[in-house]
Amino acid sequence: MTLTVAEDEEEEEEGLHGHGHGSMEVLALPVALDRVGWGPFHWKFVVQCGLSWSCDMIEIALLSFLIPMVISGPAALPSSTPSPGFLLGGVTFAGELLGSLLFGVVSDLKGRRIGYLASTALIALAGLLCAASQNVETLVALRFFVGLGLGGVTCAFTLLSEVVGSAHRGKRIILSMGLLWTAGGVFATGAAWALDALIPDPNWQWRALVMVSAAPSLLLLLLFPWLVESPRFHLGAGKRQAAEETVRKIALANRASAFPRNFRLREPSAPSSRGEGATIARVLFGEDLWPTTLILASLWFLNMGSYYGICFVTPIYFKAQHDNEYVAAFVSSVSEVPGILAVSWAADGVGRRGALIAGYSVCAVATALLSLSAYLPYAALVTSAVFSRASAMASIMALYLYTPEVYPTQARNAALGLGSACSRVAGILVSYLSFRSETLASAVAAIAVYAASVAVSAVLAFLLPIETKGRSSDALRTTTA
Repeated sequence: MTLTVAEDEEEEEEGLHGHGHGSMEVLALPVALDRVGWGPFHWKFVVQCGLSWSCDMIEIALLSFLIPMVISGPAALPSSTPSPGFLLGGVTFAGELLGSLLFGVVSDLKGRRIGYLASTALIALAGLLCAASQNVETLVALRFFVGLGLGGVTCAFTLLSEVVGSAHRGKRIILSMGLLWTAGGVFATGAAWALDALIPDPNWQWRALVMVSAAPSLLLLLLFPWLVESPRFHLGAGKRQAAEETVRKIALANRASAFPRNFRLREPSAPSSRGEGATIARVLFGEDLWPTTLILASLWFLNMGSYYGICFVTPIYFKAQHDNEYVAAFVSSVSEVPGILAVSWAADGVGRRGALIAGYSVCAVATALLSLSAYLPYAALVTSAVFSRASAMASIMALYLYTPEVYPTQARNAALGLGSACSRVAGILVSYLSFRSETLASAVAAIAVYAASVAVSAVLAFLLPIETKGRSSDALRTTTA
């Protein structure tokens, strides 16, 4: 029996030979995943994992409608808490921050699939229980647990990335994530709009809204029997045969005819965690990359903070002017789709830095115009909201593409984790800015802050020292060595 061993991606051409029935190939997992390609299995898997991003956005977008209803509307809940609007938003993001750490540990110990299942179940259960809240304090506590579950959405992203070969990661996953995230925002806004028309009782209206928002997470649980575990996790846990069965299932579903019938996955060498954290820190904050790291951390904070803030304040802003807040929020949510499609072209056309600079510049102008309620008519303000939201989302997609590309392999997850932490801290702060008051003056002031934030982001993006468009991983490693 012939044995050929491919140690890693660089050795694929040297080590893979023979597809006959009597030969066996020993493959490293990255090589095996590259060779099964991208096909029907992955499109289905994108939906299975990507629906978690939709559920995430649904629960975040819900806040912009829920908080005014339960704080100052006709169905306002009793509260002895100062700044209850800020607390409802802030604890959700605080829960996300802690949940990302908690479920990161769970997924490493018990598996990505188990972490994803547990976090989704927590979102669904806590979300449904929110409807039974009799006071703001109870609702705040339950929203913390919803946020805790939302922190586990990272398990779905990790699971998806670990069943996709390196040749197909990046733009395809990021664009799918962006479109499904946007679908969640459209769903949440549409649900709020529909329930406002269908349920005249304000008390039942907000309770129905939180139940409808939790329903997609509940339905997502029904997909778990068909969800595979990460073969990378199985290999790390010493379950080589289970990992091989998953890879075989992917190859069969994708009709990867060139994939060998007889293969064995190479056992991974025992990772040494000693000094690993210090090594990653040296990469992120080393002599070559520390300016990039500081700029990117600032961009994640400012970009995500502005995006969340624009989403939160738009309904409050238009409602304060006695305009239809649902139309404005719905149209601006839908506008994210052309923004995502535009950045997918711009990222390859003008480069990642160019796409970021353009996105932030458009967002700064549009958001500044949005604040001019005293001078612009309703249609012009809605148009400004459309360009503001679309360009903010486009910038986030460009940021997701750029961040892992600029770092060597061993620091990419840490870089994204740093960005994720910065975005959640920003979410806590913008909860205060957006929900501290429902007056028009407060909303205008918040919008002005978000416009200034993305203007600063445009300057910071211009200062990024590295363009990653068209650069190979080897080139990046050489640059950062």
